[in-house]
Amino acid sequence: MVDHHHWQLDGSAPELYERYLVPAITQKWADDLVGRAQPRAGEEVLDVACGTGVVARSASRCMLHGHVTG
Repeated sequence: MVDHHHWQLDGSAPELYERYLVPAITQKWADDLVGRAQPRAGEEVLDVACGTGVVARSASRCMLHGHVTG
């Protein structure tokens, strides 16, 4: 007997990536990268090829004030 039941997650690929993979994997990498770069309050940060913006968001939390562009 063949089971024809399939599972499907609700949401688009970018939404699912942001919901599941960013918190589990890429957030840790982003925080590590920002920690190594050590942006300071008042500086400007440019995140080139930012994808979901996980690095830009991490930098903005680290800096408190400044300018982050993704």
